[in-house]
Amino acid sequence: MNILENAVNCIKNQGKDYKKYSNEWNVMQQLLDIITAQPESAEIVLQDLKIKEMQLNALVASVINQRLADPYKVMTAICDFYSIPKPSELPPEVWRMNSTSPAPTKYEKQDFINLMDLL
Repeated sequence: MNILENAVNCIKNQGKDYKKYSNEWNVMQQLLDIITAQPESAEIVLQDLKIKEMQLNALVASVINQRLADPYKVMTAICDFYSIPKPSELPPEVWRMNSTSPAPTKYEKQDFINLMDLL
C-alpha cells in the first residue's frame, strides 16, 4: 500500500462517522480531493493525522468555525492547516469518480460544437 492509499484510508477512518453530504463530510472529501490531485502532499497529511491536534476532527472544526462557503476558501484553509501547497484550481471530486486514482487529464477545449455529437 502506498502513502496516498494510507493517507486516504486514515482520513476515511477518522471521518467514518460523518453523515454523507454534511459540512464535516464535505471538508473531509475536499481534503481527499487535494491529496489525490497532488499526491506529494499525502505524506505530510498522513504524518499530521497521527498528531491529536492535527487529526481530521480538528481540521473540520477549524474550517467550519470559519464559516466558509466558498470551496476555494475551504481548500485554502485546508492547505494552510496542514501547511501543504495550495492547488491553483479546485481539484476534481474523487468521490464522484469513485476512485482514488490521480486526477484525470484535462480534455482539449473545443471552440465549436460538433452537431453530430448531439445525435
